[in-house]
Amino acid sequence: MMACGSRYWLAALFLLAGMGQASGIPALSTTQYIERLQGYENQVAELASAPQKAPAFRDSLPEALTVQTARGEMSVDLRFLGDALNRFLTARVAAKPNILANAGTRLKAMRAEAELYQQPDRANGATRKRLDEILSAREFDRVRGPTALEIFKQRISAWIAKLLRKIDPKIPDLPDAGQWLVWGMIALAAAIAGVWLYRVSQQNLEAGKREILPFMPSARNWREWLADARERSARGEWRDAIHFGFWAAVSRLESEGVWPPDKARTPREYLNAIPGSNLSKEPFAAMMRKFEASWYGSRPTTEADFAQFAAQLKRLGCQ
Repeated sequence: MMACGSRYWLAALFLLAGMGQASGIPALSTTQYIERLQGYENQVAELASAPQKAPAFRDSLPEALTVQTARGEMSVDLRFLGDALNRFLTARVAAKPNILANAGTRLKAMRAEAELYQQPDRANGATRKRLDEILSAREFDRVRGPTALEIFKQRISAWIAKLLRKIDPKIPDLPDAGQWLVWGMIALAAAIAGVWLYRVSQQNLEAGKREILPFMPSARNWREWLADARERSARGEWRDAIHFGFWAAVSRLESEGVWPPDKARTPREYLNAIPGSNLSKEPFAAMMRKFEASWYGSRPTTEADFAQFAAQLKRLGCQ
């Protein structure tokens, strides 16, 4: 048998949930209170086959019931049942039976305590024994309160439902609408975060593609860059040949005043510096893509790749 632990107090609070009178609700006798709980149990059980009745059931619930006892009036908090019905309306289909089972089990425990409360001759020791018997049942093994995430989703769903009812009171309660909207908002937030991370990664990638030369590209004549490119191609070093060929193109365009000299530009910054009307923009763009794939992307570079690159280089007048 259990001692007076947390589970005992949880069950005891099912009945003695507070001492304040529930405003506007007539006090019930203990017998009427037991009958009311039995009615709630039956309605909860009925939702398994008639879930469409959940909104009306939820809306009919008071926040608390006032019970007249020999010790005075006691208020029993029923908000747990309204919260359970809200979760039921917004939960996935697979989770609904467990929500109903938890609510029914809690109502059953409350009713059992009320029945025991009517027997004053068995008060303290007998009450504790009965509580131990109830809480040791298998149906209490999985009884738990909602998690922080479930509470958050429930509040969001309730807020959305309230907002929709303000827009149009005729909008029906759709069991899965709130759930889908919550997941939709989570997905939207994840998408925004993903776009932001992508942009940050692209910026970092661009920063990594910044090859800083010890001098301005145009400080070395484009013909010297081109000579190095041809020398490397003769050795079959296609990646290096494209590398030197790219700087030959940069040196030629820079010496022609297409952009002001800057030894720390990225390939794309060179491309963006070319005016849209300049005929050099198209061949330079093709060269830049080939250069980035070969030099920064470390892709295997073949003779055919260099031949395509050299054709664009020739269009710029580097021959």
